[in-house]
Amino acid sequence: MQIIGITCRRNLERKKSLFERMVHHLEKRGKTLYLEDRVAGVLGVKNDKKLILGKTKVDLMLVLGGDGTILRVVNQMKDYFPPFFGVNLGNLGFLAEVPPVHIVQTLDRLFSGKITQDKRRLLNIRLERNGQLLHTFHALNEVSLTQGTLSRVIHLRTRVDGKKLTNYQADGLLVATPTGSTAYSLSAGGPIVHPSIPAIILTPVCPSSFSQKPIVIPENKKIDITVESDYQYINLTVDGQKQVDLNYKDRIRIEAGNEITFLRLLDEHYFTNLRDKLGWGERR
Repeated sequence: MQIIGITCRRNLERKKSLFERMVHHLEKRGKTLYLEDRVAGVLGVKNDKKLILGKTKVDLMLVLGGDGTILRVVNQMKDYFPPFFGVNLGNLGFLAEVPPVHIVQTLDRLFSGKITQDKRRLLNIRLERNGQLLHTFHALNEVSLTQGTLSRVIHLRTRVDGKKLTNYQADGLLVATPTGSTAYSLSAGGPIVHPSIPAIILTPVCPSSFSQKPIVIPENKKIDITVESDYQYINLTVDGQKQVDLNYKDRIRIEAGNEITFLRLLDEHYFTNLRDKLGWGERR
């Protein structure tokens, strides 16, 4: 891990000393650094080696922010995905778990190999209109199909491997990865699925039929959703980062995509995070 990309969330000027300490330590270790413009802005330096997400090839992506910052970075990557290491400067922090306390010691542990690799599966999404490919996306958490400004139930014909699953009549439908099972899907009543389980979760949002419950299917299945509502204001949203308006008879094809790698310290644990972040299973 010689070439390091550094990106961050907005409005972190008050964290300048943290950035300076981290950058100085990395340079002292002989690392080549590529900075996103907003990082250079916090440091107040000229950005000679500019990190352009999706183009600049790095050995490691250091992300300073919250889960939303990691989702933004992942959504802007294209043909390759370097390992990610998140420093939590946000709120919840399921993906960016490590706090900024003792950042220098944390980086030393990282580069000494005292880490584990946490593999997470992406979803590939294809939006087709009138038989033509309109957009492609990838999602780390979920893709959501929801009603927009009008409070109307939307109709979504859904197939799995070409076989009819159901015709959802609901405020929306979420198709999530296990990573995303603790995000929007959980808020909509979906199950928590451990990220090591190869699965895709379909969670209807406020369905009109009591029988339409969340369902977990194997990740090798292909999902085909057709918009059957012929009014406007239906949106497709990817990880809360990208949004497209949908039309009547638009088709959304979803399947498992690439795996990406998060580097974790040895003392990090998924179940500990569930208890600490969500208060899961704890009495209040």
